[in-house]
Amino acid sequence: MQFTRRQYLSLCGAGLSAAPVDTLADRWRRIASETDGTLGAAALNLQSGQHVSLHGDERFPLASVCKLPIAMHILALVDKGKLPRDAAIEVIEQDVVTSVSEVAQRWPKQRSFLLDELLLWMVAKSDNTAVETLYRIGGGAAAIAARLQGWHLDGMRIDRSERQCNRDAAESMRRFIADPRDSGTPDGTVQLLKRLFRGELLSPSSTARLVEILRATTTGAARIKGLLPVGVVVAHKTGTTATHAGLNGSTNDVGVIELPEGAGRLALAVYLKGSTRDLAAREMTIARIAKAAFDSHLA
Repeated sequence: MQFTRRQYLSLCGAGLSAAPVDTLADRWRRIASETDGTLGAAALNLQSGQHVSLHGDERFPLASVCKLPIAMHILALVDKGKLPRDAAIEVIEQDVVTSVSEVAQRWPKQRSFLLDELLLWMVAKSDNTAVETLYRIGGGAAAIAARLQGWHLDGMRIDRSERQCNRDAAESMRRFIADPRDSGTPDGTVQLLKRLFRGELLSPSSTARLVEILRATTTGAARIKGLLPVGVVVAHKTGTTATHAGLNGSTNDVGVIELPEGAGRLALAVYLKGSTRDLAAREMTIARIAKAAFDSHLA
C-alpha cells in the first residue's frame, strides 16, 4: 500500500501524539519498584492546586512526624490563651528520654524550660523528651485527637505517646506497621501542610513561628533536601522508627518546598514502611522522590 505525503505526515503526527507521557506518578512508581517495603508519597502545589500521589490513602507509621501535629495542638492552646507563650514548663522524670534529646542532656540540673524552646527542639531537633512533656501538658492523645477532628483532618492519627509507640514496635515490628494507630496517609499529610501554611489552623503569629521552626530542622538532611539544589528552602519534619530483626518500621519526611522563580510552594509527604534496606538507601529513595517532584513542579 502506498501513502501520499500528507497521509504519511498524518500518521506520524498521530503516532507522536499517542506517545506515552512520562508523568511524575510514573517516575515515582519506578523509584518505588527499586526499593523494598511500601513507598507512599503525595505532592500538592499550593499555588496551582495540582496534586499527585502514590499509595496516597494508605496508612504509614508516623514515627517522629507526630511531633508536627503535637506542635500545632500546643500552639492552638497558646492561641486560645490556655498556655502562655512565654510559659516555663517543668520537665518531670517520667518525661525524660535519653536518646536524641537536648532536654535530657540538661536534666536534672535544669528542670524548667521555656515553651518556645521545647517546641523548637521537639520539631527542629526531634527532641524525644520535649515531645513527652508537650504531649503530657497538651492533654495526651484524647485532646490531640479532638483537635485534629475539630480541624477536619482525618489523614493523621495520634493515639499513643511516642515512647509507647517505640515500646510497641520493639515487641513486634510487623504488628506495629499494620497498626492504624499513630499513622498518617500521604494525601492527608499534604492537606494538613496546605492548611497550616495557608494560615487556616493557627493565628498568624503561631503559623509564622511554626514555619520558622520547620525551616530550622536539622534532622534528615539527606531526605527531601538531599538532591535539591543548594539554597532551596525546605520547611519539614522527619520521622524514623527503630529497626528490629532487620525490619524498619518507617522512614519519613514531610514538609513544604519553596519553588524557584515565583512558582509557589510544594507540599510533599514521603513515607517508606517495612523496608529492610539500610538508612542511607531509605533516605536516598526519599531524596529521589522529592527531586522528581521538585523538577516537575506538578506543572
